[in-house]
Amino acid sequence: MQAVIDRDYCLRHPAQIAKFFGWDVVLGMLFSNKKTLLERVTEKCLAHGVPMPGPLGNAYKLSALFELRVAKIYAAMAERFKDQEEASALFRDLSEEEMEHGRIMLSCLYEIATKPGIDFVPSVRDEDMRESLNELREVQRRVPEMSLDEALNVTDELERGEVNVIFGRLLKQVGKPEMELFAERLEGAQNHSESVPRRVRELREAMAA
Repeated sequence: MQAVIDRDYCLRHPAQIAKFFGWDVVLGMLFSNKKTLLERVTEKCLAHGVPMPGPLGNAYKLSALFELRVAKIYAAMAERFKDQEEASALFRDLSEEEMEHGRIMLSCLYEIATKPGIDFVPSVRDEDMRESLNELREVQRRVPEMSLDEALNVTDELERGEVNVIFGRLLKQVGKPEMELFAERLEGAQNHSESVPRRVRELREAMAA
């Protein structure tokens, strides 16, 4: 699994990371590799930050819920195919990456501010949001009975689905440099719209060989 921003990046750009998140976060990354930057940032926000209240804050909580639900689905797939190491490894990586995406949304919850231009505020009360959550619950329920081919098809569908659209739109409208840093990094190595179909295709080819 590749973190959105890994330890090596933090150690090569300590001043930038300290400016955005504090020297305590930099020192934590320096002395331990047990947590990703986003894990440390999220923990700091939860301990000392003030989350955005109301519908706007709830929109970021909703997106985090979506991402963490998808992470659970991939974790269940990793367990389902634990006897097929390449497949299990892919699903473990995807689960951790979705956890990182959830942490981004939780971090955004403490950075977002009401301002002109914020026009995307999804709510769990929206019928399409409730339907999406129910669909994810149903997918998770079906995982123990899935074949590997079915699981890979579901993976492609998840990465093309509403969850990533919501995540991307909410991340863009935060407008803070520290969140823009995460957005820039996501456009690189962890761009799921490009990387996941390729990784799924490579796994299919490897399993067919």
